[in-house]
Amino acid sequence: MPLKRRGNLPILRTVIGFTVLLLVLTFFLSTPAPAIEVSELTVDFPLADVLDIPQGEETETGEGGQARVPPPGFRAPWEDDWYAFRQNALRGNLVEAEKYLDRIENYRIKSGIPNLYIPAAALLFEASRARDQSRYSDAYELIEYSIRLAPDDPASNFQMARTKWRQNQFRALASLDAVLEGLGKFTRDFRSIFPWALGLFLWIFSSLLAASVITILLFAFRTFPRIAHDLTHLIKIPQWAWYIVIPVVLGILLLTGLALTLWIILVALLMIAHLNSRERVTVALAVFLMISLPILIHILALSNAFYGGSTGLTIYKAEMGGEGIRTIEELHKLRISNPDDPRVLTALAVVLKRGGRGKEAEGLLRQAVDMDPESAPVLNNLANVMLGFGRIEQAIEYYRRALRYSDDARIHYNFSQALRENLQLEEGEKEFLLAQEKDPDLTGSLSAVRRDGQQRITIDIFGSLKEYLTGALKLNPDSRQWRENLWFGFIPKVPFGLSWFVFPAASILVLITWPLGARLTTASRCRQCNQLHCPKCTESSTEELCSQCRHIFVVRTGVDPASRVKKMMQIMRFKRKRGLVARGTTVLLPGMGHVLLGTGWPALVMIAITMGFWAKWILWYGLFRNTTMLQIQTGPTGRVIFISIFIIYYAIALLSIGRRLEER
Repeated sequence: MPLKRRGNLPILRTVIGFTVLLLVLTFFLSTPAPAIEVSELTVDFPLADVLDIPQGEETETGEGGQARVPPPGFRAPWEDDWYAFRQNALRGNLVEAEKYLDRIENYRIKSGIPNLYIPAAALLFEASRARDQSRYSDAYELIEYSIRLAPDDPASNFQMARTKWRQNQFRALASLDAVLEGLGKFTRDFRSIFPWALGLFLWIFSSLLAASVITILLFAFRTFPRIAHDLTHLIKIPQWAWYIVIPVVLGILLLTGLALTLWIILVALLMIAHLNSRERVTVALAVFLMISLPILIHILALSNAFYGGSTGLTIYKAEMGGEGIRTIEELHKLRISNPDDPRVLTALAVVLKRGGRGKEAEGLLRQAVDMDPESAPVLNNLANVMLGFGRIEQAIEYYRRALRYSDDARIHYNFSQALRENLQLEEGEKEFLLAQEKDPDLTGSLSAVRRDGQQRITIDIFGSLKEYLTGALKLNPDSRQWRENLWFGFIPKVPFGLSWFVFPAASILVLITWPLGARLTTASRCRQCNQLHCPKCTESSTEELCSQCRHIFVVRTGVDPASRVKKMMQIMRFKRKRGLVARGTTVLLPGMGHVLLGTGWPALVMIAITMGFWAKWILWYGLFRNTTMLQIQTGPTGRVIFISIFIIYYAIALLSIGRRLEER
């Protein structure tokens, strides 16, 4: 036994090390290629009409109070400046063009809009055209402006990385730095991180589910002949008949209504008396990993809710860059379906304030304060509205209340503006210094804009990424019902809440029958010649060797020379056949050969890695191409790396099989 353990260590290190390497390369070396959702037409005027997203203030009709869409050509507040920028850029007057881009940026900051995604995306399209024409300095300048218009959008950083790499491939470190910065923004963007995480977990758990099912079926293929041999001792029916009866009975159960999931568990339970210790642990682990099924169904429910217009996504898009009629209409629908959610009221108030409808915004924020009186963001935003109306004393009171619940730099900055306007200069300076200490970049950028425009700027506070993620993980009643209906297709009449106990309980059942299985006299296969044998057939056999092999290799007496030669030839043929089958099945599915050799849990690990490869290739390169709102896909370089790793993995699996065969 010690020799076998030492022989297993290199293989285990290889499998574990390769798994870690696969995860690292999958995350970092996939070439991000964000698709800019702006066609060539959108770089011209007006952007809102081309993209079918009407901007501006909402108006009311005389009857019914329904919103009336502005006539074609209606312009967002920044579109006049965009048109002027385009005209000056086309005439070659770049200095004047830059002034209009600066005005768009100032509008974004003064209006409290974190990101202007539409003009930023149009600039990225211009930058990509400049890069294709080898005008790299123009491309860099356009990307920089895009970052200024949409600081939270990771697409700009990915475009910067591609431009640096295209210009000079020796700038690999600079390109990598831009990619890492883009990934940092990517993980802070709810539109991208949440669906990406859903896709990642869907990939992992679908691979684990497939690996567990395949492992159980492969072990059943090895174990059912032993069960058939034992059944011949109970009922005097030839053994070949049991080879047919068992699959037929299982097939009938499956066709007559037994759920596939329960059928797989039944197959695992049928084997438990005929498994050795390593195989028993492996089958128990495979049954436990079938808990991936309810996790998958829950992830699908979350994905269905997210892409079906989730509350969190709508609020996020509204707060991070929304303005105009369409955003207001979406938030009004949410307000009807979620009347007690203060987040919807806050987001709607923010968008209305951007459109100059401060009175309506104030009313909504007061309702939000009544719902959640300890919410610092709501109190801060309400104080901003009051400060805009000149009610400085009331604004100061709400800023003080907000600071009781949050020591946010933005609240300190807004508070300093109110105190200065109230001629409380000393206290205002103290608050400004506190804000500067907590976030120097914030105060520096706002102070620069204020010096240029001589206008007060206050900052609205929105939900954090943690709040968006937490809200997105909560299913509404309709989504929960959708999940239940999907679950009943796999295990009927078992509530979804019990699904978390079904698979661990079955796994424990496989393990606790260990003492019972050890006491039963069951058939096994000889590890030398692969013949079935059991104590009922012959008392001279052991668990690992049949009676003839025991006399040849252990006792070394009791076998005549002719029988010995015949047996040795049989063993040679078996080993040659076993090696061919093990290598062939490994080529078909790495890990399958390890199951046939009875290696235990390393076989399950290799099958899980193999299914991870195939799931990535078949599902995400075929069925699930766009897994995020940013449509980040793996580029050609990432696919070449993926295929190369897959080939290396096949080579490692074949080497591992060779070592196993040598040990035996």
